[in-house]
Amino acid sequence: MKKSLILSIDPGNSKWGVAIVDNDLKVHDQGIFLLDSLYNMVLEFTKTYKINLIVLGNQTKSEHFFKVLSKLDIKIVLIDEKNSTLEAKDLYFEIYPPKGIKKLFPKGLLYPPRDFDDITAIVLARRYFCLYLNTSDFSVLDS
Repeated sequence: MKKSLILSIDPGNSKWGVAIVDNDLKVHDQGIFLLDSLYNMVLEFTKTYKINLIVLGNQTKSEHFFKVLSKLDIKIVLIDEKNSTLEAKDLYFEIYPPKGIKKLFPKGLLYPPRDFDDITAIVLARRYFCLYLNTSDFSVLDS
């Protein structure tokens, strides 16, 4: 299968998470940015990675994000965000396992030590590929 990169966005009120993910679920880039950088950063990502599809979470402020991103000539797919933050919290600890004494704590009691909107964007990218490319093997995730 030909490599296909998507730009996945977890929209928020004051910041947004982004992940560049390919159809093998490999993460090429990720980050968290302030809202006012949306258009310019997405433009930069789309040029750098030759993106032709944006996956956008459909809840918090998604209408604003859709309106801004519609100015770009790139297809936008809305994806269900329900429970994505909870899923991202679990994924965070898969990617960055707890260290020291925190390894002994039940994962349900742990909370990531930083914002993890970028990890939520990875979750949204996985959902997109699961829905549209019929893949569910998430074990190939590289970070």
